[in-house]
Amino acid sequence: AASPKKGPDKKAAGGASAGPAKSSLAAKSPEAVCGIDPKRMSKEEIRKRLAELFRRHNSAEASLNPELREEASVMLDAIVVCRQKYVDKA
Repeated sequence: AASPKKGPDKKAAGGASAGPAKSSLAAKSPEAVCGIDPKRMSKEEIRKRLAELFRRHNSAEASLNPELREEASVMLDAIVVCRQKYVDKA
């Protein structure tokens, strides 16, 4: 059996009230959301960009503003995907 993943179920709960900002971010690839180009950026440049984005969005995830919180959640998910794909790979 496959292990459960954080998937659309978590984000579906906020669906209709999230607004256009979430859908425009969620529709982009993790690389586009994070503003990285693996063809033009070195591993170190990608790592620095992801660290900068993490610092910016990590505290926003605890915000009382639900839209800001949702945007931060989408960004943090994209950061994790990019970090695993481009920085932490063996």
